[in-house]
Amino acid sequence: MQKSLRKGFTLVELLVVIAIIGILVGLLLPAVQAAREAARRMSCSNNMKQLGLAVHNYESAYKRTMRLASHGNPTPWGVGSNWAGYSPQTAILPYVEQQGLFDQIDFNLAQFPHYVGQQTPAGKTISVENIGRSRIPGYICPSEKSFPDTYWTGNSSYGFSAGPNLGWYVDPGSNNGFWRREGDTKFSDITDGLSNTIMIAEFVLGDTTGSVYTTMGDFANGVSLAGYPQTNWTPAQLATYGAATNASGSHRSYAGYRWTAPGMYNTAINTLAPPNWQFRSGMECGGCGEGDANGVFPSRSRHSGGTMHAMGDGSVQFVPSTVDVVTYQRLGSAVGGDIATVDN
Repeated sequence: MQKSLRKGFTLVELLVVIAIIGILVGLLLPAVQAAREAARRMSCSNNMKQLGLAVHNYESAYKRTMRLASHGNPTPWGVGSNWAGYSPQTAILPYVEQQGLFDQIDFNLAQFPHYVGQQTPAGKTISVENIGRSRIPGYICPSEKSFPDTYWTGNSSYGFSAGPNLGWYVDPGSNNGFWRREGDTKFSDITDGLSNTIMIAEFVLGDTTGSVYTTMGDFANGVSLAGYPQTNWTPAQLATYGAATNASGSHRSYAGYRWTAPGMYNTAINTLAPPNWQFRSGMECGGCGEGDANGVFPSRSRHSGGTMHAMGDGSVQFVPSTVDVVTYQRLGSAVGGDIATVDN
């Protein structure tokens, strides 16, 4: 009787097949990750387009833009504030499909009670629990990591640009960017042209850890600005200040933890330094709990190679980290007559 032969893989053949599968998986995974990041980057671009459209709708309604920090009744958007006021993101809520959230806020309060609940005359409590912790997906870049402190869920990773100046307490003549903390802005004031001026840019959330410094999301505090100009630093000045921030032993790690509050790296950035600056961000105030002080707060992102920017006309540009410093400062300037374009 003839015996039947059993067909199958040898051990060597099986190992070869496994090796080939492993190679294919190794080639496929980076492609999948790249495709996912491309989708997140496109979604981020759409977020910024919606923010730009909201600003245009606001300006159309009130014939001027909001300030980087305001308090009082928003019709028109009230008096300048510091850290205790309202952010631009708060002002545009009705134009990003958040009318219901906007209606919960009593703007007749002297200031927004960020830290504790405050009773209005009608007996309504407005607090961080029901306003500042409300998560708005359009205010967060899809590539951003989750904020580690789960108590603060109303995060923001898009900053309104103060331009190439120290960003907070600057002389009126140094307010050379799209947005100001003091003084109103109309689109007609952007003499460099809306399409040539940065309106909004990304920044990265902090890690909430005071014992570990991360260059992307944290910022050094207590770094002196003595001897530095208020606007348009040279590359040498940026390098000197950057070395000082790197040497600082103190920092803040709560960047972007709430969209309701004004402040640098809360809801604002400046354009003194290029995107994803190689040095640590920093401010001069050592005791400030927020970014309500002068400093260097560049755009940062988790996208590879640069950051997304919304220009004044609502278009969105990806600005590479390698952009020339002078070119970038010109992009951030709204009134200098120093027009520049983005070369990707």
